[in-house]
Amino acid sequence: MVRNYMTRRSHTHFAEVIDYMPGSTTAEKRSLAKWYTAARTALACNRPLTTASTPTSNRRLATDLSAAEAIALRSVFALKDEAPIWADNDPLIKSQAQFMALLEDSLCVAEAAELLRVGASRVRQRLRGRTLFGIEHERSWILPRFQFARRLVIPGLAEILKALPPDLFPLDIVDWFVLPDPDLQVDGDAVALSPRQWLLAGRPVEPVVALARHMARA
Repeated sequence: MVRNYMTRRSHTHFAEVIDYMPGSTTAEKRSLAKWYTAARTALACNRPLTTASTPTSNRRLATDLSAAEAIALRSVFALKDEAPIWADNDPLIKSQAQFMALLEDSLCVAEAAELLRVGASRVRQRLRGRTLFGIEHERSWILPRFQFARRLVIPGLAEILKALPPDLFPLDIVDWFVLPDPDLQVDGDAVALSPRQWLLAGRPVEPVVALARHMARA
């Protein structure tokens, strides 16, 4: 089965990570690659990872299963010989691929400092103070791109980050910022906006902070 290989460098080429998965089946590796590609496309456009999808042609056949997996599935009448299993629907494969994509798409501290035209020490200070969003990975920080627009941080970011629960999974935070919310739509809006779109449109930060606080109570 697919294992957790997130301990490798954040900017390791995806192909190298795939090659480092000797215990995975061909179908799992193929599915991981598809989810990774879909996630990179979503991140590049600041679209929610939850809406990223892969082609539905990737079937995992019974012949791809280990003996132990096949026995376990047959014991509950969940498997017949040659019956297809959809590796694309495996939530573990999906989340691993999305997290790999997030790691590779994000900025390191030096890149964020160059983007914002500040020193690296200032970026680290802001990460510690939760006025920038970062993920600690292999004793360093990476910063997802959704929080930047041009060479600036999106308005109100510091207030919102401090209102969000500190233990949210990184993929959930990224999706929350770019997923349209029905509470972020006013008269005249054709569609609901995401927190990121709302803030970049120059609208008040308070409604977004309120939504973040609501997540803390959920």
